[in-house]
Amino acid sequence: MSTEDRPGAAASSWERPTLRGVMRRHKGASAVAIVVVVLLVAFTVAAAVSSSSTAALSDSTSCTQWVAARPEQQNAYSQLYLKEHGALSSGASGPATVRSAITSACSQAAYLGESDDVSVLAAVRHDF
Repeated sequence: MSTEDRPGAAASSWERPTLRGVMRRHKGASAVAIVVVVLLVAFTVAAAVSSSSTAALSDSTSCTQWVAARPEQQNAYSQLYLKEHGALSSGASGPATVRSAITSACSQAAYLGESDDVSVLAAVRHDF
């Protein structure tokens, strides 16, 4: 019986491909793939940075937008809420307590599956 007739002989002559080996054999395609990956990462990072909007929050801001807003935006809206609407019926009269009340109300709206449709003003008033 020759070595080629044995079942393990054919399997041992085949090498498992490695990333380095594939890249050496296909240099042009590898370079294009690397450029594509770098561009995708760059676009993803740019989209993430630009999506954190600097727009001010308002009464019509949805609970989903409230949760995604930066703490500075939430604090600014809390102060605006107090200025325009006064203290909450729960007695919350400081920006931190208003922010906490809005977050809590929006969490309840999210639990009910309505965070996209409920504004922060409606959430604070429990109109959902």
